[in-house]
Amino acid sequence: MKLLLTGVSGFIGKRLLDAACDAWGDDNVIALGSRPAARGRALVYGPGGVLDADAAAVAAEAEVLLHAGAYTPKSGAQANALDGCNGNITFTASLLGLPLPKLRQAIYLSTLDVYGPADTIAESSPTQPASLYGWSKLYCEQMVRQYAAQRGIASLVLRIGHVYGPGEEQYAKFLPNAIRNILAGKDVELWGEGRELRSLIYIGDVVAAVLAAVGRDGLPPVVNVVGGQPLSVRALLERTIAVSGRPVGLAHKVFAGTPRDFVFDTTLLRTHLLPAETPLDEGLRAELAHMETLA
Repeated sequence: MKLLLTGVSGFIGKRLLDAACDAWGDDNVIALGSRPAARGRALVYGPGGVLDADAAAVAAEAEVLLHAGAYTPKSGAQANALDGCNGNITFTASLLGLPLPKLRQAIYLSTLDVYGPADTIAESSPTQPASLYGWSKLYCEQMVRQYAAQRGIASLVLRIGHVYGPGEEQYAKFLPNAIRNILAGKDVELWGEGRELRSLIYIGDVVAAVLAAVGRDGLPPVVNVVGGQPLSVRALLERTIAVSGRPVGLAHKVFAGTPRDFVFDTTLLRTHLLPAETPLDEGLRAELAHMETLA
């Protein structure tokens, strides 16, 4: 089996590339990115996702497309960036315009940002993105579905949740920000009361779930790859401090926004792709150790 993987320079994509090469061999993984990948058969695309003739010929060998490449906001302020969000659509259109005669499965990595507010988010929950980024990913989902239906091949959308672990530090999120403070011996900022619930999933679990879908028949059309152990933000920060063993506390900050919980029904994920999650303390230790090497 030959796998065409996009997004090989991203937080998730780098890990997917290593795991896919370990599983199927570097010669069977075609790594498509904006710069040469360290492993696999590296292809570099030009402006708009265009490939030259030689690269397109290599891509044409693919039997499975795993489309993980996308503009992903590194902070909430970037969630409505026009160029980046529009680029998700144009890049996906270019990718699906390649001649891929051997393709039999298309897997698209989407985001939980396609959902509207819900007490518990399941795959059947209404989609109502709050940002241009969410809308761009939802549109790309439909592009991949229509492409697969027209070609008579299998398609799968994996909506990825709040991912933590080594590599997360490139994003302006509360957990890596907290770890930076912990490692610097500073109190961790807690905005508001910290009651809002979060369900984090470890990066290694995301990779395991995604690769478990490759080449599989009989999967649901959409699976949320999300955490199933909700904790309040306050509890998560206190847990991180405890795991670190550092003598720091919480610094309370005024939060003027509207809190929102993120709790998920993980039935489909557990049934089909990921029977069990990495324990939270184990994942936190790995992220702490990784960020300590960067400090």
